[in-house]
Amino acid sequence: MSRHWKLASKLGIPLAGLLALSACGGGGGGGTAAISATTVSGTAAKGLVKQARVLVCRIVSGAPEADATCASGITGADGSFAVSMTDGYTGPAMIKVMGATASTMLDETTGTDIPYSMTMRAVVPAVSATTTVHVTPFSEMAASAVGTSAIDADKMRQAMATVQTMMAGLGVDLTVKPMMDLKNNGSDAPMMGKQANMVQQLTRVMMAAKNSASLKDSNGAACNAAGTSTPQQVACATNVMASAMTGVAATDQTKAATVLAALNAQRVTAAYMPIVKADGTFRMELADMTSSQSMQAAMERAGMTTPAAANTVNIMMQGMMH
Repeated sequence: MSRHWKLASKLGIPLAGLLALSACGGGGGGGTAAISATTVSGTAAKGLVKQARVLVCRIVSGAPEADATCASGITGADGSFAVSMTDGYTGPAMIKVMGATASTMLDETTGTDIPYSMTMRAVVPAVSATTTVHVTPFSEMAASAVGTSAIDADKMRQAMATVQTMMAGLGVDLTVKPMMDLKNNGSDAPMMGKQANMVQQLTRVMMAAKNSASLKDSNGAACNAAGTSTPQQVACATNVMASAMTGVAATDQTKAATVLAALNAQRVTAAYMPIVKADGTFRMELADMTSSQSMQAAMERAGMTTPAAANTVNIMMQGMMH
């Protein structure tokens, strides 16, 4: 009998208990169990944000950790990202999509890529093995609401719910992918409708940034003032939207009304829509998002059969807020 078994007998430890201790590395040659990495993935869009730096920052003592210690990655040509946390972190986190030298964002009204030089954020109440989060001006509103101190998962959930309540008239759902995904959702017409609606609402943000004189910066200057560039206008409009949040459960009613009026005033008669085809490749399609015929033609060009496109678009159009 080994020394371990003799000791166990003297201490009254059951054999099963000792076996459990041995399995946890109690012996000289044992080791700890491998830590399973967690992953945060999603899409960054205003419109699609490409080649931007993505940080996934743990919330430590109620505040985001320093950027230098956050897990990091880069957005792809379709705005997608996937950042692994090798320490297996499962707590709340803040995601930041930050402009870098070569970062661009799609202007849905022209189909061209323009410089992306701002930062948009999103909050995640709990990171898991496979966490999905989409970073948009709407998610930035929730991140702004939670602030930078005394943050916890409950406040994040409350802030996200408050944003969705404020944006309910536009059908904004923070969990919906901001592009049409035929590969994963091609047979789910209601979900495709929600995705098309997110594209439509993000296009409205771009249009309002360019066209609405009612969106003003903290100094009272219009976001689209003479001499401002489109990237500056978008950054300004995004900040105005975020400033409407005065807490995780409260909004500035005057600012909220201004933002909603500016967005609702935009009619998306033409937009370059990002679509993931059934084979996983990515393409842009120009369509009048108020026209079922135009939308159907775009979905057919993306690879849908005519019957499938007709059925899907019929349901999609019902899920879009015009």
